[in-house]
Amino acid sequence: MYHRFAEVESEHWWFQGRRRVVTQLLRDYLPDVPGPAAESSASGLRILDVGSGTGEMVAMLRQFGTVTAVDGSREAVEYCRTRHPVGVSVRHGRIPDDIDETEQYDVVTAFDVVEHLEDDVSALRAFRSVLSPGGHLVLTVPANRLLWSQHDVHSGHHRRYTRAKLSSALQQAGGFQADRIAYFNSVLFLPALAVRAADRLRQRLAPRPQEHADPHLRVPSPRINQALLKVFASEAGLLRRLEPPFGVSLVALCRAI
Repeated sequence: MYHRFAEVESEHWWFQGRRRVVTQLLRDYLPDVPGPAAESSASGLRILDVGSGTGEMVAMLRQFGTVTAVDGSREAVEYCRTRHPVGVSVRHGRIPDDIDETEQYDVVTAFDVVEHLEDDVSALRAFRSVLSPGGHLVLTVPANRLLWSQHDVHSGHHRRYTRAKLSSALQQAGGFQADRIAYFNSVLFLPALAVRAADRLRQRLAPRPQEHADPHLRVPSPRINQALLKVFASEAGLLRRLEPPFGVSLVALCRAI
């Protein structure tokens, strides 16, 4: 899957839409961040990106500070090191076991990570242990069990979240004040629900062997890809004014207390 990520994430509408939405949220939420200039570490924030994968989101994070990236896959780490040969400390380590509690960061990010972990609460506690007082946790997770599909199976997900379930996990972990937990990728929620319901129905009526490649990682035609990206990315501005009641994903913006 990481090989496929490296091939498609720089153009696939979902990866790029999430990147644009999260970038705007970070600019609005984090203290003393620079504007949308080149990657520069101008703000001096110390950032730990947990589950950094092949490094697509690391490229975005570098405009906000100095980034340390950690991932449990050696293949992902090699891709990330190739993408960021200088300016980023890239480490291989199990999550949360190999998070170094002797280090401290201003920001910890985990983009679509904790749903892969059997014990999400222990992971959140580990994130808290490396946050400086008043530091920020920013994480995204897949939302709504109704959307469970072969994509979740391919990806190794243990769960999809509701706002209440994510809030409960943060409370159990302790040491966080959740400033905002919001659904996003909401405009495309109903189409996604319809597509995944149809996939489940087809699988029941005509069971097929599990595919080795996740069909959701295929890049659609350029016209469709751009249209979906435009719709998804439009939520970067909408989230400033609205609180969607549902969505394909959730974002949590939290402070260490």
